[in-house]
Amino acid sequence: MALKILHITFSDSGGAGTAALRLHKGLSGIGLQSKILVLEKRTQTTGVFEYPKKNRYFILFLRVLKKMQLPQTLEHRNDNLYKSFDGEFEYFSFARTSFINLAEHPLVKECDVVNLHWIPNFVDYPTFFEKLEKPIVWTQHDMNAFQGGFHYREDNIRNPHLLAINHEQYLCKLASIKNLPSSKMIVVSPSKWLMNEARSSEILRGFRHFHIPNGLDSSVFNFKKQQPLKAKFKLDTNKITVLFISETVKSIRKGFKHILELIEDDEVSSRFQFVAVGNIKKAQRKNKVLYLGSIHSEQEISEIYSAADIYLLPSREDNFPNVMLESLASGTPVVGFNIGGLKDLIVNGQNGYLSDEISTEGLKVSLLRCANKLNMFNRKLIAETIGGSYSIQVQAEAYKHIYEEITSLIN
Repeated sequence: MALKILHITFSDSGGAGTAALRLHKGLSGIGLQSKILVLEKRTQTTGVFEYPKKNRYFILFLRVLKKMQLPQTLEHRNDNLYKSFDGEFEYFSFARTSFINLAEHPLVKECDVVNLHWIPNFVDYPTFFEKLEKPIVWTQHDMNAFQGGFHYREDNIRNPHLLAINHEQYLCKLASIKNLPSSKMIVVSPSKWLMNEARSSEILRGFRHFHIPNGLDSSVFNFKKQQPLKAKFKLDTNKITVLFISETVKSIRKGFKHILELIEDDEVSSRFQFVAVGNIKKAQRKNKVLYLGSIHSEQEISEIYSAADIYLLPSREDNFPNVMLESLASGTPVVGFNIGGLKDLIVNGQNGYLSDEISTEGLKVSLLRCANKLNMFNRKLIAETIGGSYSIQVQAEAYKHIYEEITSLIN
């Protein structure tokens, strides 16, 4: 009988949600019974189930009380506290939530393996890991599982004034997981960098660790002829098209300040056309950037990758970005910093360029190097290499092996 896998993640959208959906699709494609349980359902994907919510009128009433500074739920208290934090960080999440019966949900009860993904503000650490009777595979999408409230290390460093509440989350996670038998959980990381970080952490070092990169659908993201697509999106054929994708330009970790500085560089702006995809507010937009808005069709996104000459990924810390994989699978070289999961895929001169110096000047040097070598890249080969090695089928088979191993140990 096929194994029953239940993925638990906060949402079926965003980077981690998209990665979970692709794994779900890959597992279903090789005959496993896969389902996803989310707190916030934002797609119509088959097999995705939303955790039951209270009556919508009651929810509205609770929100009114929250705005009146009379929060009635743990989430609302946490959110009000979160909004009082003064600092520079991307995200802060709490180890305790009100979803104390999650481990008793019918989908949890019926599955053979629980595959955790991005679980902040959904999974209540103390009750979930104590009550759960199923083996666990935990896919890491950032550093939050083995840190406190922050999701990447630099946020800890930038915000020492939040040390106490950050450490409170850390101790809660440590206490919740320390009694978990080592045979009951396997930790999977999409990048070698994150695997090494997780494996050396106090919270997760007692478990087995595996490196399985994210996958994608190579029937969607693949090599396409570039010129017709440049015409379709009305790109300037007299300039080199540099693409970046983001919902915000404020994130320090994602390094968009480097892009904003490059746009104002005369040498760069004379040679390159910057193209942005994402729901970027008008107040944050720059005159020298072509904005294509939010695009939810994977097919159209894949065409935009293929139309671009270079994908610019200025993250200062990152795991295994979907955008990197999608760009390379479309044959478009990537320029970024020599950090995290970018090092797993990008080889200078072969499918992009990485800067060892994390600065705007370093990024500029790598961008110019890439531009000067554009004719040297074999875009079709780049796409075929990624499409063959990082397909959802390859990813699913690797996970299947992990699921079979952990269920054999438990049973």
